[in-house]
Amino acid sequence: MNKWITYIVEGPSVDSVSKARGDVSEIAEEIGFRKLYIYRYIDEQESQQSLLSRIDGITAGVAAGDLIVYQYPSYNQFVFEKTFVERLKQRGARIALLIHDSELLRDSSFLKEIDLFNHADILVTHGEKMELKLKSFGITTAMVSKELFDYRIPAEQVSLDTSLKKALVFAGNVQKSVFLKEWDHQTKIQVFGSKDAFDLGENVEYMGVYSQPDLLRMMPKNRFGIAWDNDLPQGGKYREYTRYNAPHKISLYLAVGVPVIVWRNSAISELILRYKLGYAIDSLEEIDLLMEQLTRDELKQLKLRVNRFSDLLKEGIFTKQALIQVEQELLFMEMETANDR
Repeated sequence: MNKWITYIVEGPSVDSVSKARGDVSEIAEEIGFRKLYIYRYIDEQESQQSLLSRIDGITAGVAAGDLIVYQYPSYNQFVFEKTFVERLKQRGARIALLIHDSELLRDSSFLKEIDLFNHADILVTHGEKMELKLKSFGITTAMVSKELFDYRIPAEQVSLDTSLKKALVFAGNVQKSVFLKEWDHQTKIQVFGSKDAFDLGENVEYMGVYSQPDLLRMMPKNRFGIAWDNDLPQGGKYREYTRYNAPHKISLYLAVGVPVIVWRNSAISELILRYKLGYAIDSLEEIDLLMEQLTRDELKQLKLRVNRFSDLLKEGIFTKQALIQVEQELLFMEMETANDR
């Protein structure tokens, strides 16, 4: 059996989409996976026969019984995702969908994902809360948990310093982070990301927008990173989504040695509190008091823990564990099928 991992080929961007998928592919190669290259393209007018030919070309080396870990979504049209899974299943391959994002969890009306997820042999989710929510939609596929995205960075970008200021840094989509517009807390915050005409509140220092490599270099390593999404008035249940997903910006912060502050009801808060990598709060109104009460020793010990934890993310431990578990689950399935004959 050969093992394959999809690799999405796209142009450079300042968001984390290509970074997350690239890291997964690189880590998978280290444990024996081979890349399947999928180009992002405009496919609205593509015929079904042309689409099948495209997919067969991408997967020409795949044989019956092979395992394909498909990084979902590819951000081609949904018909590409669905046809890819169906075609490879017809050819006898085993399909694990490694979920980066789920529109069904953002918008419960996006029911097409239910059928797609149920076509896969295994889903790689962001943890128990995501799994329970997916099951509530009638998804019955076996699931494997990957609680956190790994984050590959050059060694020189990791902070070995143990100093930590009572201040914040934010890196991400400024325009969907309404809390920055209303920021009037005493705790200062530096913001990295595209904001266009988005106005920022008091004590917000806007630092500009950078590519991923430049962001790693420019972002301060001696502050707390904050991950805090808001639902938008014009649509977009971003806060609700954090009840189920593992935000990639959390991995960015931790990988460079930055402790985090998250919403207490977010799925990721459980991991943060379990490993003592930061703090979970109910409201941003708690920020100033939290910062005020932290002692010098608490700050130092927190920074030391995060610095050590960053090694796990650079190593790719969460991805490796999940992919190995996928292989184990498939083996158990095959054994059970053989015993039933």
